[in-house]
Amino acid sequence: MFHVGENIVRAYEMMTVLRPDLGGEEELNTTIETIQGYIKAQGGEVASTEQGAPWGRRKLAYPIDDYTEGFYFLTHFTLNADRVTEVERHLKLAPQILRYLLIRDETKR
Repeated sequence: MFHVGENIVRAYEMMTVLRPDLGGEEELNTTIETIQGYIKAQGGEVASTEQGAPWGRRKLAYPIDDYTEGFYFLTHFTLNADRVTEVERHLKLAPQILRYLLIRDETKR
């Protein structure tokens, strides 16, 4: 954690589950770039995105919106703490996202 002016910049980790019926690798990458764009638009900086093993297409523990599989990817980023709510608002409205979990990354203190 470090301060920029009066704002607190924190490290975050976000697991996102996308619909499995996205139209292939190109649409998948476009969706991931769009999600990264939400973060960057709020002044955040994306450190990394992991979509390969062990992530990728996986069976869900329970059906979500009639889907039994989803495409998982993990994103690490930094963002002003007061801007997280705005990023989450965009995530909740995105039809490609089945679920997401955004937590503060305590290992990056």
